[in-house]
Amino acid sequence: MRRFWISPIVIVFVACGFLTNIDNPAIAQEKQPKHLVPADKNLSQDAVRLLFERGRREVYSGRELETIGMPVGGIASGQLYLRGDGTLGLWQIFNKHVFTGYGLECYRAYRPDSPVDSGFAVIVEQDGRTFAKTLNQDFGKVEFSGLYPIGNVRYREDGFPVSVSLKAYSPFIPLNAKDSALPATIFNISVENVSTKKLSVSLLGWLENAVLIDSAKAVHALRRSRIVNERQRTLIVHTAEKAPVPKGTVEPRPKIVMADFEGSDYNNWKATGRAFGKIPANGTLASQQEVSGFLGKGLVNTFLGGDKPQGTLTSPPFRISRKFINFLIGGGNHSGQTCINLLIDNKVMRTATGKSNEKLEWYFWNVEQFEGKTAKIQIVDKFSGGWGHINIDQIESSDEPHKGPMGPLDKLPDYGSLVLALSNEAIQPQKVDKLIASIPDRDVKLYSKENTAWPVTERQSTALAAHTVELAPGATRTFTFVLSWFFPNHPNGREYANRFNSAADVTHYVLDNYDRLAGNTAKWYKTYYEHSTLPQWLLFRLHSTVCNLATGTCQWWKNGRFWAWEGVGCCAGTCTHVWNYSHAPARLFPQLERSAREMQDFGEGFDSESGLVGFRSNRAYAADGQCGSILKAYREHQASADYSFLKRNWPSIKKALEFSIQQDGNDDGLIENSQHNTYDINFEGPNTFVGSLYLAALRAAEEMAKDMGNEQFAKRCRKIFESGSRLTVERLWDGEYFIQLVDLQKHPKYQYAKGCLSDQLFGQGWAHQLGLGYIYPPRYAKKALQSVWKYNWAPDIGPYNAEHKPERWFARPGEAGLFTCTWPKSPYHKEGVRYKSEVWTGIEYQVAGHMVWEGMLDQALAICRGIHDRYHPAKHNPFNEVECGDHYARAMASWGVYTALAGYEYHGPKGHLGFAPKTTPENFRAAFTAAEGWGLFSQKRDRKIQRERIELRWGKLNLKTLAFAVPEDFHKVKVVVMLDHQAVSSSHKLKDGRLEIKLAKGQLVNEDQTLEVAIHRKDK
Repeated sequence: MRRFWISPIVIVFVACGFLTNIDNPAIAQEKQPKHLVPADKNLSQDAVRLLFERGRREVYSGRELETIGMPVGGIASGQLYLRGDGTLGLWQIFNKHVFTGYGLECYRAYRPDSPVDSGFAVIVEQDGRTFAKTLNQDFGKVEFSGLYPIGNVRYREDGFPVSVSLKAYSPFIPLNAKDSALPATIFNISVENVSTKKLSVSLLGWLENAVLIDSAKAVHALRRSRIVNERQRTLIVHTAEKAPVPKGTVEPRPKIVMADFEGSDYNNWKATGRAFGKIPANGTLASQQEVSGFLGKGLVNTFLGGDKPQGTLTSPPFRISRKFINFLIGGGNHSGQTCINLLIDNKVMRTATGKSNEKLEWYFWNVEQFEGKTAKIQIVDKFSGGWGHINIDQIESSDEPHKGPMGPLDKLPDYGSLVLALSNEAIQPQKVDKLIASIPDRDVKLYSKENTAWPVTERQSTALAAHTVELAPGATRTFTFVLSWFFPNHPNGREYANRFNSAADVTHYVLDNYDRLAGNTAKWYKTYYEHSTLPQWLLFRLHSTVCNLATGTCQWWKNGRFWAWEGVGCCAGTCTHVWNYSHAPARLFPQLERSAREMQDFGEGFDSESGLVGFRSNRAYAADGQCGSILKAYREHQASADYSFLKRNWPSIKKALEFSIQQDGNDDGLIENSQHNTYDINFEGPNTFVGSLYLAALRAAEEMAKDMGNEQFAKRCRKIFESGSRLTVERLWDGEYFIQLVDLQKHPKYQYAKGCLSDQLFGQGWAHQLGLGYIYPPRYAKKALQSVWKYNWAPDIGPYNAEHKPERWFARPGEAGLFTCTWPKSPYHKEGVRYKSEVWTGIEYQVAGHMVWEGMLDQALAICRGIHDRYHPAKHNPFNEVECGDHYARAMASWGVYTALAGYEYHGPKGHLGFAPKTTPENFRAAFTAAEGWGLFSQKRDRKIQRERIELRWGKLNLKTLAFAVPEDFHKVKVVVMLDHQAVSSSHKLKDGRLEIKLAKGQLVNEDQTLEVAIHRKDK
């Protein structure tokens, strides 16, 4: 891919030299030491031009396909990937807790695995010959051009008579959370005759019965698969059921204790590496959380010296002589890396992992089919990241499974149903066998039987095929399949289980409503990607993070609560400070964010007596999360259709702000005590990271208090805000940026003091998002951002990180990135703010979005382009921006860049909508969302007239006021407002380039209607 920092240097940004001398800085600048982040970013004129060009959709092929994994399930319904070659991967839909690590191992290139057998093949008949090709990387020429939420894969091969296009997606309709949270994936597979002769084609699809995928080796059950014709469509229906009790009762043989680890050594077990030591552990090891659940005094515990050591512990060979092997297991949940395996002929036939928990629990393997065979047990620790250890005890051979925590079959997490359906009737199952024979050899047996059952320990796939159709040269035929799943036994339930009873129910809902679901998904796709004037690469990047909603990061519980990890399986509780950054869900699915505010921030996590918002649904305080909860509440209010959300929650919102005011202590607008925050540390003393969020929260509360008629509290908020804004500049401004006032003798660790923190103006960015204006005088805000660019963004992070190594690598030498914090004017603070030398995409988007508001467009897009290039599929999955775990929530800060580019402002209860495009204002188009509808905003401008178009493409939009930015020479204007060519009476006010329009009556804009505004310049 073409890089955007190139030599020789052609231009240097004005940012590096603007406002270098602001009057009366509170703290004198020191002589700048050598700083390893170059002030000159080597951005040429051509490089800058390329940032803004519309460009073309990127197409990936060859080795680039290996890393791609685009989520194609419904939001908060599990995680399922479309891989670069069009096959499905990951399959994390079975309610198994998957922990993706604390970040050390996340920034890597790998091909997502595929534990479930599924796929499609095209069958071609021409001139009496039959051709078959599976839709995967072996087809020939395979290209991926997916843009979330729709994945597109094209298959071609020289000499093969057809080309195939696969489109995969789950319905994605902004503002319609339920229809966007379906546990289903749609496949539209189009076959084109590229030969010069007529031919016949069919599509074969198959799916493995993976019900009980994780419990299969530990339950006595059957899998059942049926092929069902219903409502003129054909479904493969996969379920599981109890296995019949064998006739005749056989007395269980005495159990055999194979290992209890109570001795002074491992006896005749062989250890390798350092993880196991020379003797069993006696319980909890140094620096480990309490270990429990083991029997006696000894156990295997590989937390010897922490998670870093690795190794194996292997039993001597033994003959399997009982039906089950029972054992106690705890520790890490890393398949193949922190596990216990049953080996037969050196092949892993059974495996189990812990649950990232130190409590050992009973688990068992069904090994009845292996009786009489010779085997070994191997305990494995090959992982050095978080939960990189395994705990094992009391391995027994028995004719009875140890019940442990398994529970009844129908209550197991992976119990449920799977369906693959064709949208119309398929050919008879017995005719499918001939087509199956044309498919290459496979690891999993493939059948087409109307009704069959088999032991759950065996793997089988079931196939169906569409009726053959004739295609003339150049003709195309599209086949539609639906994959659906239903696994309701999540610990907190699944929202989709409120609406459906099986995967078949889901399938029928999708196909019954196909035109609407597919049509509205395509409408959003076209509105956002195809009808916008923004650069294609930027649209891809800013929307790619939205896919995090459709991963293991996010859950939608049966009681309606939206809940999330920070990253997949890592750091629980919809953490308030991480989700401070995440704007995408609130703008696209505000219903979900409102549930998080009401059921968590001001629900389970709220202390009604003190006003504390527990930052992980608990009673723990995080200063930034506390302030952010106020800002998010105001955002959710603005994204509502009326005042009901604010009325319900205002007492709690007010109480939560009063908690922050108590931390202030004297109403001077500065929080000076200990402030826990998103860097997993405490800042001591006044700083603008927490301080700017506090001031923005005061402003948001002021506006909400006014809306609620509480003028006295509004005045108090205003007074504290004004004091804090003034004192911050007086005390924390160093002439270029805002610093932290802290006594490093008293607090030597985890502070940034005179450092340049990238997040130092977080609250100001929030204020722009919510239309709250400046919380610090504009010249200080702009200058501080320019300093962040100058001192913290490197076109190549290599030289800086060579000297100052990060705790975790999220950018590699040669790649661009924005460092969390640097010390350009004082010695590097080795014990300074944690994660200081790391690069987080969430911070990068946060800073870039703020830069857009301040007019720093070149810098903002350069930062975003740096992210885009780091996540090119030649290196990493472009749909998985990582931090503490995969699909990290902070990355959804990208939507703040998007709304900033449009200069978007919205207040649903007040019926207000405004735009001030920051790029190409003479010709700008972008999708927008409101409380109850979304559409396309367009602006065209010439010397005498500016035209605005608001095309509503879904839902409805209530409007009372509008606002637009106009050129400086538009001193007087004439305004004409039309709704579908009918005049709308209005009045207007123009001041400092901002035109505010008041509609004489509230105006309802319905779907497919267009509101047009013509702004004519009037000469003096």
